[in-house]
Amino acid sequence: MPDRWLALRRVGEWVGLESDELSEYLATIRPVHNQALQARKERDPKSDLRDEYFDFLNEAVFPAEPVVSFLRRKQVEEQIVKRFEEGSVPVKDSFRALSVIDYGLDEIVDFVMLLKLLEQYQERAETAVEPLENLHSLVYLVNYRLSESDSQAVSDDLGFGMLEKTGFRYTFERRGNYVWSDSLQRDQDRLAAWEILNRETIENPRSEWDITYSVSLGKAAELFLTRFEKRLNSFDSFLLNEWEIQQNAVLEDFATSSKAGISSYLKSLERFSGCGDGEIVLNGRPKRFKSNQDQKRIRINV
Repeated sequence: MPDRWLALRRVGEWVGLESDELSEYLATIRPVHNQALQARKERDPKSDLRDEYFDFLNEAVFPAEPVVSFLRRKQVEEQIVKRFEEGSVPVKDSFRALSVIDYGLDEIVDFVMLLKLLEQYQERAETAVEPLENLHSLVYLVNYRLSESDSQAVSDDLGFGMLEKTGFRYTFERRGNYVWSDSLQRDQDRLAAWEILNRETIENPRSEWDITYSVSLGKAAELFLTRFEKRLNSFDSFLLNEWEIQQNAVLEDFATSSKAGISSYLKSLERFSGCGDGEIVLNGRPKRFKSNQDQKRIRINV
């Protein structure tokens, strides 16, 4: 069965929801989804939605009153709202990839560091990251350690805005015994669409895994890293130095750990254990990379 959170979120993006509105949409639709799924299991305990999941969403989730009312409050186009009411949302099409990378330096920095994390992970573990939630937890731990460090990365005379802390711009929430970031997942989706990342369904997942996908570097990753890693390092490697040190330290500690091992460590952190399910455990970096020398966005046909 396709992962429920990915499908729900991708449809929200297809609608055109972003940032806070996307988060509100997910907070509205997830309980509806869970109730509908539970009701189906009670009616038919042997039901397998593997090949019928998108139909299930259109029959029991998207037409639900809380979902439709939310869309109308957000003034979503009536034509789209009607598709929810009628149960004709093009779920499969909502996974359609964009054909162009069109981002500024801030996003490119995150992409490069994420790819470097995966590159180092695969060298240490000799396998793809699995399950998908482990990647979210590893990225969170990088930012967590950066947030706990005393040093600060600041700009020099190259014109970069001062960074209070380096690290990924992703904000993380607690989801059971792991962490999750919608914005990180959105970037993963895009990188996978451009074949910079590979994301594959795990054939024999373990029972404790929630999201049964693995993530690894794709065939276009080397080209991407070569082009942008050199570009970033050429103008100011100091900004990324601490970030990379902490990232490599996290991988040294956890690259070969199971989900249970990483979850056990997360529970030992007061910042994580003190949060309830769905609460924010860590915000992304408070200031972003800005260059007075290069304000143009980077556009690549893929």
